[in-house]
Amino acid sequence: MATPNQMPKRPNKLRQQIVGDLIHTTPSSWERKTLSKNEEGKEVVSTTKVTNNALRYALAQNVSEESVERLARRWL
Repeated sequence: MATPNQMPKRPNKLRQQIVGDLIHTTPSSWERKTLSKNEEGKEVVSTTKVTNNALRYALAQNVSEESVERLARRWL
């Protein structure tokens, strides 16, 4: 008969979902506008589109990567 220490540990589904939501990212983009001068000396607004991956949930931005890794090792 197997003792509880020898049985494989089953991860908690709620904890899995929390860790997954903390690292879930979505693609995001925004336009960066800068002022520059053309040949005639007039100011011109130039726009560049920036694409990046951002965390999906705003509260996840308050948790550091180190804390998420430590939490994942402990829970999963």
